[in-house]
Amino acid sequence: MSFRRKSCALAALVVLALVVPGCASRRGSRAPSPGSTDAAPVGELSLDRGAWLVGTSQGIWTVQVPGDAPSSPPRRLGYVVARAHREVRGGPSFTVYEVYGLDRSEQVGFVDSLGNAKRFEPRRNGHIEVVDAGNSTLELSVQAIFQTMKPVTLDATTERRLAFEALDVNHDGMLDRTEMQGIGSAYGNPDTNRDGKVDWSEFDAAERL
Repeated sequence: MSFRRKSCALAALVVLALVVPGCASRRGSRAPSPGSTDAAPVGELSLDRGAWLVGTSQGIWTVQVPGDAPSSPPRRLGYVVARAHREVRGGPSFTVYEVYGLDRSEQVGFVDSLGNAKRFEPRRNGHIEVVDAGNSTLELSVQAIFQTMKPVTLDATTERRLAFEALDVNHDGMLDRTEMQGIGSAYGNPDTNRDGKVDWSEFDAAERL
């Protein structure tokens, strides 16, 4: 086995250990929580996961599928978050794509740096089974994780844009005074054109938001 293949295989094993604690046994493991890591002793040779193995978010996408009717708008299934990980301190980083449903507090699967997709399937007594979902392009892997026959589209977005969407309760693309109460008065008034509403460009331009 070449050095590159050995490194890739090690990366895949580390990803499984990071994202799905206890995944060596596919059955009977507890539901993984995003970003959670097992406690490890800290020393010269220890892997201090909390401090450096799990990286920050590198990107976020919404997961869309076509609507039920030809004229229907796309329907959102969930989100994909790309997160950087490192095998060793100062070593090269590799990317894991964490897949979430509409509730971003619940991870439903992931795609590792080698393109291997895994789906988390609930079982009795709160246990989770980790199921292979194939190896393909990111879009097809996410489609397999969601178990949908409809083609998946990944649309790049940002946490700021998602925050705007969350505040926009009536989904009209504008924040009125009632919706703006969600961020409090400490952030000033981003309504620069004084029309009584805040659109996305005004929201995005407000440095204190």
